[in-house]
Amino acid sequence: MKQTEGACIYCGQIQMLAVPDNFTEEDINLEVTKRCKCTEAEVYTRREEQIAGAERAIKDIFKDYDNLNEVKDYLITAARPVAENKFSKISISKSNYTASMKPGKDAIKISLKFTEEQTKEI
Repeated sequence: MKQTEGACIYCGQIQMLAVPDNFTEEDINLEVTKRCKCTEAEVYTRREEQIAGAERAIKDIFKDYDNLNEVKDYLITAARPVAENKFSKISISKSNYTASMKPGKDAIKISLKFTEEQTKEI
């Protein structure tokens, strides 16, 4: 660990902090940004928490579905753009499963549905 200073990437406020020796200047500034109280930094920090939470939730939802690893990976990749409101909804279908993710007011909503359809032709 080393003592160093960094600046918020939004308002430029400088803070002293202890970081691991291998942190780059960018890593240090992002850590300061997470601690800053400016509005932009708080929005950034909340969004990063949402993304991390979405990734954990996706892994948890899909833990028993080895056949849906590709779907899981796509959703994890899409978590950031969804959190940034670049998409209003992401939906992926494979076999009888449909996974979706959409931004909410304070959270990202993730769902996995199984549909079983019975069809007969006469």
